[in-house]
Amino acid sequence: MNQPTAALLLKRCTILLVLSIMFITIMQSCYHYRIINTKNDPATEYRDTVMRSYLWGLINNPQNFHVQNCTDSCAAIDEVVFSKNFGQSLVSFITLGIVSSVKVEWKCHKPCQRTIDGL
Repeated sequence: MNQPTAALLLKRCTILLVLSIMFITIMQSCYHYRIINTKNDPATEYRDTVMRSYLWGLINNPQNFHVQNCTDSCAAIDEVVFSKNFGQSLVSFITLGIVSSVKVEWKCHKPCQRTIDGL
C-alpha cells in the first residue's frame, strides 16, 4: 500500500492553499465609490460600462460619458457607482498606469410629476 509521504502531502496542501487564495483574491472587487442623490428614488435598473484611460490620463482626459437612457428633462442620474476589481488593478499595476480602467454603473431618477395648475 502506497501512502503519501509527508513532503508530498505538504506540497499538495500548499498548492491548494495558494490556489484558494488566488481564487478568493481574483473573484472579489477591490473598491467601490458610490454617489447617490439626496432623494434616492431610482426608476431604472443599473446600466454599466467600462471606461478606460491611457498614458496616465493623457489620452481620453477628460473622458466624458453621456448617459443615453436618462432622456427626460428632469430624470437626472439618481445613483452612480465606480468599481475597480482585482484584474483591472493588476493591469494598471503591470503597465505602471499606462492602461487604467474602471467600471461605471448608474441608475436614472424617476421622472418629475407633472402638476396641473387650477381649472
